[in-house]
Amino acid sequence: MQQLCKRQARGLSGLFHTFLVVWAVGATLVTPGMAHAASEAGPDLIATHLERGLAYLSQGQYAQAILEFEQVLQFDNLPPGLLEKAEIYAEAARNYGAGNPLSSFGYAEFGGGYYHENTTRTTEPGAERRAWFGKARVGGGVGYLLEDGLSLDGTLDYRYRNYDDSDRRDDSDLRWGGVLNQTLEYGSRAVGIRGRASYRGSDGYRQDYGIFANQSFDTNPLERITVQGELRRRLYPSGELRSRSRDIGEFWLRWTRSLYDGRGEVTLSANAGHEWATHDRPDGDNTFYGLTADWSMQISDTLGVFLFGMWEHNGYHDDREEIHSEAIPPTLYTRNDDNYELEAGLTWAFAPQWSLRPTVLYIRDSSNTFWGAYSSTETWVMLRRSF
Repeated sequence: MQQLCKRQARGLSGLFHTFLVVWAVGATLVTPGMAHAASEAGPDLIATHLERGLAYLSQGQYAQAILEFEQVLQFDNLPPGLLEKAEIYAEAARNYGAGNPLSSFGYAEFGGGYYHENTTRTTEPGAERRAWFGKARVGGGVGYLLEDGLSLDGTLDYRYRNYDDSDRRDDSDLRWGGVLNQTLEYGSRAVGIRGRASYRGSDGYRQDYGIFANQSFDTNPLERITVQGELRRRLYPSGELRSRSRDIGEFWLRWTRSLYDGRGEVTLSANAGHEWATHDRPDGDNTFYGLTADWSMQISDTLGVFLFGMWEHNGYHDDREEIHSEAIPPTLYTRNDDNYELEAGLTWAFAPQWSLRPTVLYIRDSSNTFWGAYSSTETWVMLRRSF
């Protein structure tokens, strides 16, 4: 009991410190003296970064261009290709140079692929699930550049997947977000809100929503360090899934560097956080931490490649009871999971505003529970139209 109380105290402490990060950075952003601080910085910082980004783009240094643009705007749900991403920001920069502070972008993607559940220790022999699926995705964003180095942007993204397996439910997912950003001489700071509605079957939709704040430090034209904190709530629909609901506090530290004379980019991230179970989840609270690596390279003006890797450890706080048989006394254990993802793909821009993206995704979840092991491999091809 004493050990459990200590774990809960540590979890609450982690959640509290994450809240302090969100509050401190957000409060700095919205203080009344912020506009005065921006004006003290000298020239129009928005124009400076956007013009510098356009110059990098014209020289084929796409990663440096993105580093400059993202000191002004922070669009979510952008494509993985460096050139595609840079061009979306460049449109906002050109509009601003022409006296128009408003910019927007949109996209529609259609395609399909194949899902295969890999055999694990918990898979019954011959019970692996396989299915073809179709995918669709539509969305876009809007940005508005204000005075005194401030900007507003918002994004909306809807994803749908339909399986040919009648025993498997379709996936439907809507993501939204809005950010207030302040441009700095060497970086930026921002506060925003974001959320997600995810279909969970006949019970309805899971709702996620939260507030986040971040600050970026561009230490030189090739590198950026970002710290970010977020508080969010994950609320499952009523029914058997309700107990999974939780509040989450999370902190990230990211390092981004331009590679290959601006034609490549790598981002390494470390994250840690705490989940506070709000509806009597059997495993209780969860303290988690992990690492991600995101790499991309523009091979030519029409061809790009990207790689993504993720590992996350989840350490739950409450003991579970495992019953073997009537002859063997039940044993107590605390659940621990390790989750892995590997993703790789290509982007081929075969015509203006059109691209093709084949992708492979491998997922592996390991757990000390009998039912927690899972692995799958997915391959798909998406056709994208930007507008």
